[in-house]
Amino acid sequence: MLRITTVREDEKNVRLRLCGDFTAEYVPELERALANEAADMHSVALDLTNVGVVDREALMFLCAARSRQIPIQNPPNYVRRWIKLESRCGASLTADTPKLEAEEE
Repeated sequence: MLRITTVREDEKNVRLRLCGDFTAEYVPELERALANEAADMHSVALDLTNVGVVDREALMFLCAARSRQIPIQNPPNYVRRWIKLESRCGASLTADTPKLEAEEE
């Protein structure tokens, strides 16, 4: 199960806090939440502080979100490493792509 909580940082900035296991079945729900915030002209970040499990489809979603300039905050260490490996293995990320929080140079 995954819970998505919207946290308004200020008028223009929103953080979507994920809590639980982020699997393929929740990708459409998170995509809708991102689209709703974008429609309201908010800058959105994803906070993975309370995420335990991320499956491959969810990880591909995170890689795509990152390439769309959506910051990913507080990912579990294994997710951080996995995203870095995916970016080396063919994801089209540019120097403009936001870094993962605590990403090492």
